[in-house]
Amino acid sequence: MRYQDIDWDTMWRESRTHKSWKKKKSSDWDRRAASFAERNIDSPFVAQFISHLHLEPEWSILDVGSGPGTLAIPLSSRVRQITAMDYSSAMLAELDKRAKGAGQKNITTIQASWTDDWQAMGIPCHEIAIASRSLSVDDLKGALRKLNDWATKAVYIVDRVGAGPFDPDLFKALGRDFQPGPDYIFTVNILYTLGIHAHIDFITLNSNRTYRSREEALQSYRWMVDDPTAAEEERLIAYVDARLSQTGDNSWQLARQTPPQWALIWWQK
Repeated sequence: MRYQDIDWDTMWRESRTHKSWKKKKSSDWDRRAASFAERNIDSPFVAQFISHLHLEPEWSILDVGSGPGTLAIPLSSRVRQITAMDYSSAMLAELDKRAKGAGQKNITTIQASWTDDWQAMGIPCHEIAIASRSLSVDDLKGALRKLNDWATKAVYIVDRVGAGPFDPDLFKALGRDFQPGPDYIFTVNILYTLGIHAHIDFITLNSNRTYRSREEALQSYRWMVDDPTAAEEERLIAYVDARLSQTGDNSWQLARQTPPQWALIWWQK
């Protein structure tokens, strides 16, 4: 077989059918918006991501899958304007609230998804397009093309490396097989087939994760597991409690064996 004979898009679609997790709906993210926003304030991920960006003050950024403004809010002081797009209305409401609190007035929010017609919605091109940890899509090649078409200077995306945010040891504790599905290497090779030769950097987060309460830690781990049985719920609680320690009045730390890792994939136009 020659490299050019490999159909990476078909392989990606096939690999997705074997993943152990379901794609979250907008209603799922709506319910998680407030806690997700709180936990991602001053996240070490944000500082690492921003350190790799090449920006100019007069540029604009399109942030696709912006969530509650994890990147949009800290980036808003560095550029002229940001368009934050998400399909969760609650996430965008959190973003608007937090941007107002931070005194940032150059962020425009748009409720839209990858499958919407961005051109018909009047979404303009921006110098920079970002899709950070938001590429859980049904048509990856189409999403990558869209990002490339809506950027005039550069595109930055963040994709999973292996398990990404999932904790493989949790699935072992539950007695479940864990298949994370296709990760960044498929994305890089699909970009190659589109004639895009991307740079790759890696962001590795700390193995220890901090929560404001035991219940928040449990909810974070429940988010990883689809439709747990009563017995699996008991094992999940035991797994979290065995690794969780209270470090302050409103601070709990959970020690993971496998640190979350992400690939920062970017290219210039």
